[in-house]
Amino acid sequence: MSEEATNTLTFEDKEYNVADLPEKAQVLVGFVREVRDEGAALQKRLAVLQAAEITFSKELEEILNAPEQESLDGID
Repeated sequence: MSEEATNTLTFEDKEYNVADLPEKAQVLVGFVREVRDEGAALQKRLAVLQAAEITFSKELEEILNAPEQESLDGID
């Protein structure tokens, strides 16, 4: 199913005017559009989270691989 405009859709190479569809079909079209929108939003969110994970992991790696600094405790 693809959407060419908000009031039409193409399903199996046939174009339909959503307003001409039965009420249940119109509701289902709305559900499909909502699910697609939600999926796109989740993909964007996942990309942000993955980028944050990489950044945090690199920062942690730098800290863990840094040479230990000698303690100057007890030196006056």
